[in-house]
Amino acid sequence: MTIEAPALSAEAMAEWTSHVESVLRGIAHALNNRAAALSALIELATEPAEEPPVIRSILGTELERVQGLVRVLRSIGVPRGAIEAFTPGDAAAEASSVLALHSDHRDVPVEVDIAGAQPIRVQRWMFVRAVIALGAGMTRGPSRGPARLTISAEDAWLEVIGTDTPWRTTPLVAELARAMGGDALPDRYGFRVPTLAALRQREGR
Repeated sequence: MTIEAPALSAEAMAEWTSHVESVLRGIAHALNNRAAALSALIELATEPAEEPPVIRSILGTELERVQGLVRVLRSIGVPRGAIEAFTPGDAAAEASSVLALHSDHRDVPVEVDIAGAQPIRVQRWMFVRAVIALGAGMTRGPSRGPARLTISAEDAWLEVIGTDTPWRTTPLVAELARAMGGDALPDRYGFRVPTLAALRQREGR
């Protein structure tokens, strides 16, 4: 059964809209690069000395990049999906792909580390967007290095934490965390949601 999206506050909605606009700017920039690459490929195809396998290889790479942009657009589009159990690795990778195109992070990449994470049972899109919002709120890393998020299990919780950061968790992150049965961490920049094992224990399974 598909569950309706939670009712977010105006502040949280404005925050997500700002991230979407930044990602769309990044996608526009990436599409310009892909168009330039395809134009160069057309020129290569007219060169008699150029080997067809080389052209096919370059074309394949460009098609993969365009497909990646399509996946990012789906990630920031209308949320759909039922509550499901999943391990956070693929969802974190999806969030990383979105953050890589966030225009505010062209010079400050956000790295996501998975450290012994446990399965969870939530609406996947909520988790992805909470990770995106958490990462996007980090405008610089420690010692001006990459901003870093760590996903790990702590007792009955899966925690997503920005390491060595002084920032406060944003309204969007906090509201999505609550909608997933968790909460924002009071003393660190991050959020937590119950693990699948903890939920099953509560349900007596």
